[in-house]
Amino acid sequence: MAWRRFTTFLFLGVLTLCASSGCHKPSAKFSVARPVPSEDLKSGPSLDSAPAVSPSTQVVPKIATQVIASDVLPELLHVRPQESRWDTESFSEAASAQLKQLAKRLHERHNESSQTSAIDFLITDSFQSTSLIPGDSKISFDVLGTAVRSSSGQIDTLSHVKLSERIAQLQSHFGPRAEFDFHFKIVRVTADEDAIRTTVYVELGIAFSDSAKLVQQSSVWNCEWTRQLDSPKLQSLVVEQWQQVESPNRLFTDATATLLDANECYKNQLIYGADHWRQTLDWRFGMEIAGPHGLAVADVNNDGLDDIYYCETGGLPNRLFLQQPDGTVKDYSSACGLDFLEPTHSSLFVDLDNDGDQDAVLAVGRFVLWFANDGQAHFVQQGIFQSPSMLRSMAAADYDNDGDVDIYACGYFPRESIGDGVGLGRPLPYHDANNGVPNFLLQNNGSGSLQDATSTVGLNQNNQRFSFAACWEDYDNDGDQDLYVANDFGRNNLYRNDQGYFVDVAADANVEDVSAGMSAAWGDFDRDGRMDAYVGNMFSSAGNRITYQRRFHSSASNDVKTQYQRHARGNTLFRNTGEGMFDDVSLSANVNMGRWSWGCNFADINNDGWEDLLVGNGMVTSQGDPDDL
Repeated sequence: MAWRRFTTFLFLGVLTLCASSGCHKPSAKFSVARPVPSEDLKSGPSLDSAPAVSPSTQVVPKIATQVIASDVLPELLHVRPQESRWDTESFSEAASAQLKQLAKRLHERHNESSQTSAIDFLITDSFQSTSLIPGDSKISFDVLGTAVRSSSGQIDTLSHVKLSERIAQLQSHFGPRAEFDFHFKIVRVTADEDAIRTTVYVELGIAFSDSAKLVQQSSVWNCEWTRQLDSPKLQSLVVEQWQQVESPNRLFTDATATLLDANECYKNQLIYGADHWRQTLDWRFGMEIAGPHGLAVADVNNDGLDDIYYCETGGLPNRLFLQQPDGTVKDYSSACGLDFLEPTHSSLFVDLDNDGDQDAVLAVGRFVLWFANDGQAHFVQQGIFQSPSMLRSMAAADYDNDGDVDIYACGYFPRESIGDGVGLGRPLPYHDANNGVPNFLLQNNGSGSLQDATSTVGLNQNNQRFSFAACWEDYDNDGDQDLYVANDFGRNNLYRNDQGYFVDVAADANVEDVSAGMSAAWGDFDRDGRMDAYVGNMFSSAGNRITYQRRFHSSASNDVKTQYQRHARGNTLFRNTGEGMFDDVSLSANVNMGRWSWGCNFADINNDGWEDLLVGNGMVTSQGDPDDL
C-alpha cells in the first residue's frame, strides 16, 4: 500500500545549521530545507464519502499482469487510491503530476524552445497569487559566508498576475545565469464545494553557470485548485514561511572516486548500486537492499590516521580501507581478516581488552562477533553471541563504570519466523507495535569477553519492539551512562541508569516519540550544559495528507488518530529541561522535516561553537522507474 503506508518523495541528504544568533536556551533555531505550516489544516467537506470497493478481481491494474494470491489481493488493491475511491489521494496524484510538469518546464526554460508563457498551462484565467519571494526578509543566520534569510507568514497580498510573471520576477532577482530546480510535495488536501486546497512544500535549488555560489529556497505554498480530477488548474497561490540559504561554495565535495579509485574493489564492487546486485546475487546469500549497513572509523593500525570499515549486504565482502599519508585509502580487507560475506548491519571499533588498540565488534545477522586487534590491523575472532533477533545496530559504553566497554545490540525481527530468507513480521498495531524482538546488553568481563546481562540490569523492560538504533549519554548528569533506543512503528525507550540498573522512563520524561524511529543522537544544541536528544524518523507527505482526512480510521479514538498523525510528522528534537524531563521543540527549531531519515548526528560543521545537525536519508529507488520507492 504505497500511498497508505506513508510513502514520500526521497532526497539524498539534509544539512541543518544551528543559528548562532538564536541558540540561547529553548529558543534555538535551525535553518534547513523546509519550513512547516503555521497550523494544521483541518478537513473540510470531504471528497472521500464513498465506501471502499471490495476486491472482485485477481489481477491488479498497473501493478501486475499475473494472478495474485487471494490473501494478498486486498492489500495490493489499495496501492491505487482509485480502487478504494479515496478521492483526495486521487486528486493529490493529479495535482502532483501538474506540479511535476511545472518543475520540468521551469528547468527547461534556458532552452530556446521553451518559453516562459508555457508555464501558464497550470493556471485559470482568474488566477491570483502572492509574490514568490518576499521583499522584507531578514537575515537570521550569517556565519563564514553561509547566510539564511527568513520570512514568516503570508509574503504579501494576492494579485491577479500570471504565474509566468511571478517566475520572471524570480528570474530577474537572480539574473540570467541562474538555473532553477524545483521540487514539490503535497502534504495536505482539503475540499469544499467550490475548490480543493493543498498545502505544498516547495524546495528550489538555484545554481549559477558563472559562479560556485549556491542558493536554496524553501517555502510553503497554500494552493487553491479547480475541482476536476483530470489536469486540475491553480486558482490561487499564497506563499508562506519562506526561507533562503545562500553559500558562496559547496559545504562538502564528493571525494569518493579520488580516494578509492586505485582499489580494484571500488571498480568491481562499490560503484554498483542495489539494482545491479539484486540481479546478480542469489537472495540466499542474505542480500538486503533496504536495510542499513554499518560504517566504523578508527585508527586500527596505530599510525595516527583514521581508517574506514565498510559493511556490505550478504554475498559481498566487507571492506577495510587504511588511510595513506596522502589522504587516499588502501584496501586491506583480506589481510585484516574482516572480509566477511555475511550480511553485516553494524560495526564498532572499541578497545575491548584495554590493550591500547581498537578491536572490532560486528553485528552479522543474528550474531555479535568480536575480534582482537594486534595493533597492526590484524584481527582474530575472540567470541560470538547468538540471539533470536536479526540485529540492526550496536552502541558501546562503560555502563557500570568498571573501566571496560560494554555493547548494546538492537534487534529488529526474529530469524526463526522467516526461514532461510529475510522478512518482517507485521507490527501490531502499526503505530504502537510491541510484538518485535529483544535487544541485548553484552557486559564486558574485563578481558574482552562479552556475556548477556540484559535481564540482570533491567533492560528487559519494554524490550519487544522493532529497534533500529541506540545511543548512550549521561543525560541526567549523575555520572553514569543512560540509554536511548529508537524503535520503528511506535514508542522509543529512555533507560535511566541508576548505578548499573536501568529503568525505562521514556513516558515520564516525554520522549516516547511515537513514530518510525530509525536513528538517535545526543548533543547540547542550546549550550546550557544539558544533553538534548534528536531522533530521526520518517517524514511522510502521504501520511500527513491521509491521517487528517475524516475517513481515515473513522472509528478510532482521537488519541489513536493523533498518534498516526504524529507518526508521519518527521524528526524530533527534545530539549533537556534539567529536571528529568524533555520538551519537544521540533517545530519551533525547524528540524522535523528530515525526509525519510536513517541516520543523524550533532556536529559543529562550521566551527562557530554551536552544534549543527547532519541527517542522512533516502530510500531504495529503481533506476528504471524514477517514481519507484
